[in-house]
Amino acid sequence: MGATPPYEPAGFPPPAPPYQPQPREGRPVSFYVAIFLTLLLFVSGGLNVLLLLVAVGSAASGLTGGFDDSAMYQVVHVAGDAGASTRILRIPIEGAISEAASPLMGAPGHSVSRVRKALEMAGRPGSNVRAVLFVIDSPGGGVTDSDEIHDAITRFRAAHPETPVVAHFGDMAASGGYYVAAACDTIVARPTTITGSIGVILSGWNFAEAARKVGVASNDVISARTPYKDILSPMRPMRDEERRILTGIVDEMYERFVDVVARGRGLDRERVYRLADGRIYTGSQAKEAGLVDRLGNEEEVQRLLRERLGVDKASVVEHRRLPSLFDLFTGAQARAPRTLDEVAATLLRTTSGPKLLYFWNGGR
Repeated sequence: MGATPPYEPAGFPPPAPPYQPQPREGRPVSFYVAIFLTLLLFVSGGLNVLLLLVAVGSAASGLTGGFDDSAMYQVVHVAGDAGASTRILRIPIEGAISEAASPLMGAPGHSVSRVRKALEMAGRPGSNVRAVLFVIDSPGGGVTDSDEIHDAITRFRAAHPETPVVAHFGDMAASGGYYVAAACDTIVARPTTITGSIGVILSGWNFAEAARKVGVASNDVISARTPYKDILSPMRPMRDEERRILTGIVDEMYERFVDVVARGRGLDRERVYRLADGRIYTGSQAKEAGLVDRLGNEEEVQRLLRERLGVDKASVVEHRRLPSLFDLFTGAQARAPRTLDEVAATLLRTTSGPKLLYFWNGGR
């Protein structure tokens, strides 16, 4: 007999096969290309708007004379009697004196241009500035930068002999800080001020010994007719004749410093030589030596200026630059370096090697 087939109930369909998901169909490449082009269009449009705003701001500055543009600079009341018709212009000189930023000296930069622009505003008709007060807290700085500020003050005093120009020393006004102040008609220091350090230094690094130990050598090629072309090279020791050449330059700049102090303070040159041996003085010692006129705080200096001007009230103001459109769009404040690599990169970008300085190294 044959095998009996399995029983299947009548009227029921066979069971469906198990579900298997179908593979999802991928998007065409053109879809991603379209997204990329759309984003690129938005970025390009944003940049064009930014460039247009910067261009309009620059054009407006050019039409109004740059510095005179009230949208770029503002006179700000900082002390005294707000609204008084008589103004005393306060010009801070803080940190190392240098037009270029210098992290090694602690220079924020723009020292010369800020002073020039402030004095230009003070000399403008209708400014109501009747006295100028330099507030100095600086260890000095570049020889040329200090000299340019000194010259700017000297020219301002010659053009406006009726305007008192007074320097007030904070914690420190050494070397170039004192050089600048010598152009003022009166110097006031705090008893605790550190000042002096009258002298010049030519500072540079030398890595010759370290390079020799690690097997690094310089491959500078110079002509036999220019044996001093690589003078002050950090990769080899200094020769005696080179030191004599550089000392001659330092001595010349020192004599210029002595001239500035003797002329500005009305001192005998021989007396200045005795004071100008590089040493530092307290404010009290400097007054005794004739390097400053009197001792006092800033409020006392402001009172002195009101007495000179014959007024009971005066507004103490500062001349400040406002952020430009470019600053607002790009971030006006630079971020400080956070890593060792960033610090090294910053130093390499902003340090230009040996430089003649009216600078007190101890005041870094």
